Amino acid sequence: MDSVIHISGLERHYKMGDNIVAALDGVNLEVRRGDFLMVVGSSGSGKSTLMHLLGLLDIPTNGVMEINGQSMTNCSDKRLSYLRNEHIGFVFQQFNLLNDLNVVENIALPLVYRGVPKAVRLEKAKVLAEKLGLGQRLRHHPKELSGGQLQRIAIARALISDPDILLADEPTGNLDSVTSREIMQILYDLNEQGHTIIMVTHDPKLADQGTRKITLSDGKIIEDVTGSRKSNPNPVVHQDNASQSGGLSISDLLRIGIKEGLLAHQMRTFLTMLGIIIGVSSVIAMSSFSLGSKQKQADQIRTLGANLVRVVDKQFENERLVDTRIHGSRGLSRSDLEAIRQGIPKIGKAACLREVKLNALYDHNPINARILGVEGDYLAVNNLALQTGRFFDYGDKQHSSLCTILGGGIARAILKHAIDNEKLPHTSTPADLLGDIVLLGGNPYRVVGILADKAIDLDELEATSVSDPNNDILIPMETLLTRTAYLDLRSELDEIQLQLNTEDDLADAGRSIKAILGMTHAGVSDYDLVIPMDLLKQKQQSQRLLDILTICISSISIIVGGIGIMNIMLASVTERIREIGIRRAIGATRADIMRQFLSEAMTISVTGGVFGVILAAAVVVITCSFLKLPVVFSLTLLLVAVAASTATGLIFGIYPAYQAANKNPVEALRAE
Repeated sequence: MDSVIHISGLERHYKMGDNIVAALDGVNLEVRRGDFLMVVGSSGSGKSTLMHLLGLLDIPTNGVMEINGQSMTNCSDKRLSYLRNEHIGFVFQQFNLLNDLNVVENIALPLVYRGVPKAVRLEKAKVLAEKLGLGQRLRHHPKELSGGQLQRIAIARALISDPDILLADEPTGNLDSVTSREIMQILYDLNEQGHTIIMVTHDPKLADQGTRKITLSDGKIIEDVTGSRKSNPNPVVHQDNASQSGGLSISDLLRIGIKEGLLAHQMRTFLTMLGIIIGVSSVIAMSSFSLGSKQKQADQIRTLGANLVRVVDKQFENERLVDTRIHGSRGLSRSDLEAIRQGIPKIGKAACLREVKLNALYDHNPINARILGVEGDYLAVNNLALQTGRFFDYGDKQHSSLCTILGGGIARAILKHAIDNEKLPHTSTPADLLGDIVLLGGNPYRVVGILADKAIDLDELEATSVSDPNNDILIPMETLLTRTAYLDLRSELDEIQLQLNTEDDLADAGRSIKAILGMTHAGVSDYDLVIPMDLLKQKQQSQRLLDILTICISSISIIVGGIGIMNIMLASVTERIREIGIRRAIGATRADIMRQFLSEAMTISVTGGVFGVILAAAVVVITCSFLKLPVVFSLTLLLVAVAASTATGLIFGIYPAYQAANKNPVEALRAE
């Protein structure tokens, strides 16, 4: 009859301190197909060691061991795992079932590592369970079943792969006599069907009921006798179809990691994930707030005047003012504006202004306002619009008319005063102020227009030196120059405002303006060239270091979360050593175990990254709505944050996964 197992000179030595213990010491054994081999011996004789070696869970120190004519020496872990999965079935004294799986799932577990589709393996497990009397317990979990039922599950799991060798390590040791007889009858029936069975037992009655009995003592076989049973003449011969094994599928890998790993400790998993969530959301939220603030600043600059260049008089006084005039500069003037317009064709619109200090009164009530004389395309350059009324016309300039246009804030204050003092009815609007009189420097100015409100935040635009047009009172430039007094040497204008066709023209226009004014001012630098958009960019550039620092601090949370993942995964490995041993015994490779634990770490980090993005989005939308900031997300930074969280799970999960994969299967099965 064919030999299924051939052992020659098999040794297994263990180092215990300074001593070498020979658990097996030169064992020679031939197991034929169809045998029911009983292994007996006193405690410490080497029975369990022999079973572990036969089950390919341990590696011999010396000797030869062949299964189905193939040497097991120097086999790869993948090959040994395959043989355990397809050729060898285990029935343990302690059952070694996974408590998180029900009856059918426990039985089907070996097929998971063969890549058998879920529906196929569960159906096969169901049929096998019913044959072994478990048809009414398919959805029950191990904690809900009796010892006999648990052993039946263990036998069914061992048979699910149709192995040609069945190893049973004291399968009746923890059972009562009635259940023991039932289990033994199942094993006898399996042997009659052609399965080769090797069984360890301490029961002398059972020891004689196999086809053979070997007795071990001090690591040696001291007796090999024939039993009362006859060998099956038609043994099961399992064909080697390793090439057909698909291995652990991605779906099963994720299911094992999530359902059997992470969801078993939901609160711990959530708290570990929280570090990743906080880190990712912080990075994204901080960057979004910064981008939103910058966007708001840029939008407000464009609101105040797109593509704007300002030429501002330095307003020198006393000796310095006299010195500039001596050197040939007349200060900023309307002739400068004309020269610039002629020399730079990229200028679309232009205006000039001059501020005058005058007491402003309405109905004897003081008005806190900036009074400006303006000329040219002032409204267009500053992106202003009239709410009601008209702008200054040619007649106002020719006659130096005493007319004025009120800013939106000034108009509201005057309207409120008029209504409170019953000069106007409560239903009045700013349009009712047209034609009314405002005293400027004691002179009556008639209101001809009111500016529409401008929604701006001056705090955001502090670096650009812009002013709030809502608090301005405008008068014609010619009126200011002819009807107000000023020092003879003072510049004609305080500011020239130029609107370029596009923002791309700002840099070139700035250089050209300096060249033109260098000639008209005789080389005297008595003006400042102010480009609000450039000033804003400079301010934002200076904030970049702070943004980077903020993101770095937020990123620390991701690293802390990664450390938390490593800590929890190491604890998980320690808690699940027995599970690792069970999975290895039924055919899981080291790579399968490593992938399982690494997938758990990756699931925590990836899920944390996704929830971090969702949390960041919610926080940014709510906060920006409250702070009136535009909602801006950087897709690049968002992807980087998620990639960083994923990489964190990978990096910090490798070591725990490596530790799990390299657990000794024999020691793992002994863990409590």
